[in-house]
Amino acid sequence: MIALSLACLLLMSLIFAPFRLWPPSGLWPVSFVCLVPWLIMIGGATHAPRVYFYSYVLALVFFLLNMRWMYPATGLGYVALSIYLAAYFPLVACPVRHVVRRRRWRLAVVLPLVWTGSEILRAIVISGFPWFFLSHSLYKVLTFIQVSDLVGAYGVSFVVAAVNGAIADVIIAYLHSRGVSGSPSAARAAGPSILFAAVLVAATAVYGKAQLHRGTTTDGPKIAAIQGDFLSLVDEERAAGHDRAGPWEKMETYLSMIAAAAREKPDLYLLPESPWPMFLNREARGINALSRDSFAALQQHATRHNAYVVTGSASRESDPYDLLTKKRYYNSATVLYPDGREPERYDKIHLVYFGEVVPFRGTRFHSLYVWLNSLMPFSGPAGEVEYSLFRGKEFRRFTMEPASQPGQTYRFGIPICYEDVMPYVSREFACGGADRKQVDLLLNISNDGWFGRGIQQPQHLAICVFRAVENRVGIARSVNTGVSAFIQPSGRIHDRVTRDPAGRWPGNSGYRVATVGVDSRYTIYSRFGDWFAWACAAMWLAFYVDYWIVRARTHGGSSEKGAGK
Repeated sequence: MIALSLACLLLMSLIFAPFRLWPPSGLWPVSFVCLVPWLIMIGGATHAPRVYFYSYVLALVFFLLNMRWMYPATGLGYVALSIYLAAYFPLVACPVRHVVRRRRWRLAVVLPLVWTGSEILRAIVISGFPWFFLSHSLYKVLTFIQVSDLVGAYGVSFVVAAVNGAIADVIIAYLHSRGVSGSPSAARAAGPSILFAAVLVAATAVYGKAQLHRGTTTDGPKIAAIQGDFLSLVDEERAAGHDRAGPWEKMETYLSMIAAAAREKPDLYLLPESPWPMFLNREARGINALSRDSFAALQQHATRHNAYVVTGSASRESDPYDLLTKKRYYNSATVLYPDGREPERYDKIHLVYFGEVVPFRGTRFHSLYVWLNSLMPFSGPAGEVEYSLFRGKEFRRFTMEPASQPGQTYRFGIPICYEDVMPYVSREFACGGADRKQVDLLLNISNDGWFGRGIQQPQHLAICVFRAVENRVGIARSVNTGVSAFIQPSGRIHDRVTRDPAGRWPGNSGYRVATVGVDSRYTIYSRFGDWFAWACAAMWLAFYVDYWIVRARTHGGSSEKGAGK
């Protein structure tokens, strides 16, 4: 059991490791076998408590190893989140083991149902953390991920899990046939599993090929993705040894890159989330000289070059009648217009727990909020600073009329930071409950400088790919420290921002100007959302109900030894 757990840990870590360590094609084929050792343990071991114990330890080590990029931003949160996420592995193992051993279902059928149900719960429970889905390992295999426009990234995970289950069925049948006289061959015993997985893979590939040749994508506006490379560190003592730049220096670097990109005449300049500290809304932009100068410089550039500027910024609104607080702060994406009109903004809705907001503020559990706030590094030495932001009120969409395409209008939304990994956010921008597509493209702005420079950035990009395919929208990303790039509605990544060869700017700072693809398709996923994943979650619940019914009938599991639980 230890050996099988270690094998599963290694294989799963390989499929999510940074792609810069191996050829561009990556090790995505490993995803189709990565769960097999664990499944053999689930289906073959006779002692159920050990199965659940090893499953939890396996998952805990996996998350601690592969989520280590979170430690610089929040060591306590990193450990707590790993402990929580690890619980999903034994929660998956229990019903899978029960249905396979007692009900004689095939792993090829049971595993994808339960695993997919567990993925959607990971995406929503406690604010959600939809990271390390099986589907994310296939982000470069375009043929295989096109089915996302029907069933989301969850559908791709379903197919991958089915293949893992079928292979495990074959191995378990082979091991069983060796110990039972006259047993059928492993291939015959596992035939239904092989057929089920083969049909899924074939249907997914055929559908993917057909969608890639639809010819529904046209060229949209020309966008300049501007990427700075400035670390954002919580601990000031650790920050002292890093290449930190002051806010004025950051502003000058970004303005220099904007000026360089202007030579290619983009229709829109896209800057990251919080490129430097500034307020751009009317009420607050006069709060300090940096905000005043920032607004003046960005608006002047937009007007001079007849282009739009989209940038992350902070917003502050005051209300003397607000019973909770007199000043509300927001994480915003601000749109500056070429005609000089008052900028508009989208306020981030899906805030990150403990990074942007502490839960229970303004509730009957306010004392719990005060304690949690005191643990945060942003709350001051005595926990007196209430740094929590407020959620935006709507998924706001904007329009642009690019100078390069007179008479053409495009609609866009701006998911901020981790909002692009939350499937429902991009879907709300694309659909919003309407009967037609609501945006033509998405602009994702993020500050990944909180996590150093390493494996988090390529993992973040891989997840964003699925938002493009699910909703058939082109995406332009501007991310501090990277990875800034463009994503076609097919999921193809192109024009990735790389280090400036002339060395004019620090680190990996640079820019790329490219055209964003616009697709006319209004997808099933945009219309109906996560219907498929919720159906899988319902089956997971049904398996659990059956498990407890059987336990009750056997007087609390008295027949565990004989039935193998």
